[in-house]
Amino acid sequence: MALKHLVEFPDVFKSEIASINARRKEINKGRKESERRDLVVLEFEKKTTEDDAPEPSSKKKNTDPVAPPRPSEKTPIVGLALSGGGARSAAFCLGALQALEAAKAFPQIDYLSTVSGGGYIGCSLSSAMTENEGKFPFSSNLREDEPPSLQHVRNYSNYLFPNGGRDFLYNSAIYVRGLVANVILVLPFLLIFAALTIAAHPMIGSDPTEDTRLSVVEVLAVVAAAVFFCFYLWGMVRSLRPLRGAPDYPNKLTIIAGVLIVATLLAAFCVLQPIILEAMLDQAGDSFAAKLISWLKALIVFLAPIAGAVVFAANKLGEIAKNAVESETKGGKFAGYLAQGAIYIAALVMPLLIWLFYLQLSYWGLRYDLHADPLAPEWLIAAAKYIPSSDKVPLLVPLYSVAALVGFILGYLLAPNANSLHPLYRDRLGKAFLFKPRDTLPTPPDPRRQPELDPLPRKLSALSNVHAPYHLINTALNLQNSLVANKRGRNADFFIFSRNFVGSKTTRYVATEKVEAAVPELDLATAMSASGAAVSSNMGAQTIAPLAPTLALLNVRLGFWMRNPIRLTENFWRNPFADLYFLYEMFGRLNERRRSIYLTDGGHIENLGIYELLRRRCKVIIAVDAEADPNLAFSSFNKLVRHALIDLGIRIDLPWQPIANMSKNTSSDIDKKADTQKDEGPHVAVGEIRYPDNRRGVLVYIKSSLSGDENDYIFDYKRRYAAFPHETTLDQFFSEEQFEAYRALGFHATHGFFSRRDKFAHRDIDAFPSVRWELQVLDEMFPIAEGPDPNWPRKFDTFMQHLPAVPPSPKPGLSKGQ
Repeated sequence: MALKHLVEFPDVFKSEIASINARRKEINKGRKESERRDLVVLEFEKKTTEDDAPEPSSKKKNTDPVAPPRPSEKTPIVGLALSGGGARSAAFCLGALQALEAAKAFPQIDYLSTVSGGGYIGCSLSSAMTENEGKFPFSSNLREDEPPSLQHVRNYSNYLFPNGGRDFLYNSAIYVRGLVANVILVLPFLLIFAALTIAAHPMIGSDPTEDTRLSVVEVLAVVAAAVFFCFYLWGMVRSLRPLRGAPDYPNKLTIIAGVLIVATLLAAFCVLQPIILEAMLDQAGDSFAAKLISWLKALIVFLAPIAGAVVFAANKLGEIAKNAVESETKGGKFAGYLAQGAIYIAALVMPLLIWLFYLQLSYWGLRYDLHADPLAPEWLIAAAKYIPSSDKVPLLVPLYSVAALVGFILGYLLAPNANSLHPLYRDRLGKAFLFKPRDTLPTPPDPRRQPELDPLPRKLSALSNVHAPYHLINTALNLQNSLVANKRGRNADFFIFSRNFVGSKTTRYVATEKVEAAVPELDLATAMSASGAAVSSNMGAQTIAPLAPTLALLNVRLGFWMRNPIRLTENFWRNPFADLYFLYEMFGRLNERRRSIYLTDGGHIENLGIYELLRRRCKVIIAVDAEADPNLAFSSFNKLVRHALIDLGIRIDLPWQPIANMSKNTSSDIDKKADTQKDEGPHVAVGEIRYPDNRRGVLVYIKSSLSGDENDYIFDYKRRYAAFPHETTLDQFFSEEQFEAYRALGFHATHGFFSRRDKFAHRDIDAFPSVRWELQVLDEMFPIAEGPDPNWPRKFDTFMQHLPAVPPSPKPGLSKGQ
């Protein structure tokens, strides 16, 4: 049955175009007739695939039911994408935004698509322009005091600990609260398992019923023989003539056999526990089990602090492991192998700790005979005697059962987002980037107390559709357990927050106001922090599966649980299985069918923010890439190219290698000689987007890179910090100097292109004559700002002038040799 509150992408796009047209009308009011932009008119691609063809409403699948709409050739749209990268990206993108404002490009930009760190400054821009009726809040003017908005963002570049040690104490308290909540969620399960173990094996040593039951070894032998016989019967059935050609999968017998294997392994684990418990009595003994327990305890004591450090550096280690694949040196690859090894070691420690804790709980409940007290501490025995019980039931079983029941009740009262690190992250980001802009700040009566901009909470649906570009906030919808949506092994789908709609192709889309009514905590700060939730137990395509349980247990969780759009209208005030989401998160059992979905950093599926702009068939896309890419392998771009081709049938041809070569050579020279040749670019590559139905677009790709002509304080920072401009995203504690180095580089790279000063990478003009068309489009869309800048001498007035002149055609009747 179709759900009336859900819509497909074409309806979402039409709504967005209505908002874009409203803004164009507003901008056109102050323009000459010749400068006005036409309102966007939508059409449909002529060529459609079988999957894109319209379907009867009774047979709609969870895919776009029609070919995607697109703007007509006469009414193109322009998108700006700001990449992920935490505080580093926020600073670099801030400089790029200032350069775009100096080039008077903002009235031409229809869409703003952001991811993670690019979303920090992007959300700040959208909120401030909404509040300020379209005025750009971060203008860079040479005067004694910077604009308050720019001062505020710079002052909060260290947004997690803006007040130093005091914030460290507050953040630590919030983190510990989350750990306590996790203990409440996990402990009841351990108590139940321990109670069952004690009930099944209440005594150690002599047992009056020992001669009537099988030994552990005999039980395991019987189970193994039974499994062996079952598999033989399966083989014999498959050998029957009618079944020889039948498929092995899907097949009910295959599924049953898989379940049997898992059940056998669990049975073996359970049967072995009594042996291990008895070994705990004599850990100094000669038995293998006793030595194993003693060795494990010593190993865990040694590895626990190391594992804790590894967990909190999980993102950095994952980054090292990823870069090792792209590294050109043996040292880099070796570091990657070490990082992978550290991750797997850390992944083992937490499960071992939990297992040993379960064993300790079970050990305390054991006794030597029917009349003896358990081996538990005296305080535990005293507590157990307050619980009514029978002489036939081991003393601690009722206590464990009651404590588990209380734990389940207490856990039921804990909401999934309330005690993760998401609220802390959201509040810190909101304080740093969402504020009420002002032209000036009042002089404080007390110079010891500097005035600040007021915070500005804002609903997504309250973003203006006339004063700012239409904002798409990209997140990753985690789908590790989805058999339908995760066939390609991506573990995630593209999920957006915007002014009009929220959703994804997997969950479909719902009006933002309806989601806000159902999810009161959803606002612009929540969307911004979900888009930047870089560290979590589940991280889409970047999930470190072995570490997922440990990250969840240690509350290293920035992701956001939200009501599933598909199930938005279901009548329930409290999800009775909310606490199970913690287990789903631990074991990667996330999919699109549950009442709640788990959202993390948009970079966990696509870190550039370009994908959704391609889907909307933008004619020009300006992409600002400030991610950590020390090998300059453009891995996120190459991943985007693959997704665009597979999902959207779009080809992208971008000549990015000249940027990589220039930046590598410049960095190498500075590292070796503390100096380098001063080249004017390239920081930018211009490429072609080939949409279906032979429609073309232009990609302007601005990369965080060096060419040697950067200003002195950028150059000085690079001399002292060799990793610049690709310092790790794990570093979110930016100093004023560090923030300014990235901001200035972003301005330098973007302004040098739009002022027509810098060289830029483009495809070979002889092999690809369409390069001239691409540059003509850019010259039409972004004419050079009037008036020369004395600090930036102008060499060219158009992008076309960077190309060699078109040679004159030979005269008729003359050969080339004449």
